[in-house]
Amino acid sequence: MSDHSVRRRRFVKAAGTAGIVGLAGCSGGGGDGDGDGGDGDGGGGDGGGGDGGGGSGGDSILVGTLAPFSQGLGWVGPNAARGRDVALADINDAGLLGSEVEVNEQDTETTPQAAISGFNTLDDAGVVATLGPSSTVMPNLFQPIKDASLPTLSVSAGTTQMDDVGGPGEYLWRTVPSDSIAGRAQGQYALDNDYNQMAVTYKDDKGSQSFSAAVADYFTGQGGEQVADVALGVNADSYRSEIQEIADSGADVISMTAGTEVSALFMRNYLEAGLDIPIFIGNDVVTADFIERIGPDAMAEAPIFGQAPAPGPSYESFAERHQEMHGQAPGTFTAAGYDAMNLIALAAQRAGEATRQAITDNINSVARPEGTEVTTFSEGKEELEAGNEINYQGASNPQNFDENGDPVGPFSVLEVGGGEWTEVTTFSAEELTT
Repeated sequence: MSDHSVRRRRFVKAAGTAGIVGLAGCSGGGGDGDGDGGDGDGGGGDGGGGDGGGGSGGDSILVGTLAPFSQGLGWVGPNAARGRDVALADINDAGLLGSEVEVNEQDTETTPQAAISGFNTLDDAGVVATLGPSSTVMPNLFQPIKDASLPTLSVSAGTTQMDDVGGPGEYLWRTVPSDSIAGRAQGQYALDNDYNQMAVTYKDDKGSQSFSAAVADYFTGQGGEQVADVALGVNADSYRSEIQEIADSGADVISMTAGTEVSALFMRNYLEAGLDIPIFIGNDVVTADFIERIGPDAMAEAPIFGQAPAPGPSYESFAERHQEMHGQAPGTFTAAGYDAMNLIALAAQRAGEATRQAITDNINSVARPEGTEVTTFSEGKEELEAGNEINYQGASNPQNFDENGDPVGPFSVLEVGGGEWTEVTTFSAEELTT
């Protein structure tokens, strides 16, 4: 697959651009950003409404990406962008309405000001849709997104504050499940294994708190008891006192959501303490890199579990193309970026025009269960041109949206064996929603 089929433009923000909104949590707590959600009331401007940007018949179609590419959550943007670019290669090879798709990337820098500034830049540039952003900033962007009529598909926001907000009327979707769904998987596995007293610990930011609260709410709602609630300061030298507090609470299971750096320090202190209390860690650290940080033998010997969305129907073929293009396996949120880009392009293809309103009106329509199943843009384009409805089956999950623009998919519980994460069990979407 040729990199020449992907044209990417990075637009650097001009110094002094105004910003009011916070950036940055992710599903499962995400990364290590320190962004504060704030109380931003900044608007997205007029942005051309349903007619903003894009076009067909030779004009380039501009799609935005609003994500952290630097600072504490700087891993999120690159991960999602790599998946997006795998989709873009297929889209531009197959052709979308006779046009080439280009990308405007805006770095939120994991700061409140940069997030809203980046959104305004994308709006002013006339992007027809946007991939992004992360949990902590999302509630502050609900109104600007709606005011700008700019369809936005978050690739990393699991925040429960999106559970009742989204869909075409709000111009908002996400391609990752809600923390409330992910929390059920973790909580149910604990209960199924007769753990009844849970200590919840989390990095002291909104994204991590959202996921931890979802776990605790489900666990206690099903008869379990929460015996400790311990916040982890971002810049601490150790978490020995917090671990002692958890040990003294009588907990028989720990749920920790804290991002890479905080999780790594916590795990080192946890192992030093010799605790044998089973511990769940967030999906953003269910990675090969985290195993190497802590040590594969230590991770395998201790009662450490991870949970993460089970791969979607098209994950294997996506992962092969990702490896071919980037020379590495997909990371956290990579498949979600791939799915978001495909959904935007398929919506424009179905509409016959690449405008904000046309894409908004057709996103749900290209992921209908009654349509012909497709897993790539080129497959979907062929079916649409033949007059058939389609059901896009994603790499990160099936992408069947509910009325609030949320997907529901299966989740797996994982443990380390042989130096890699291996599946222990998987909860189906039906088990997590009934």
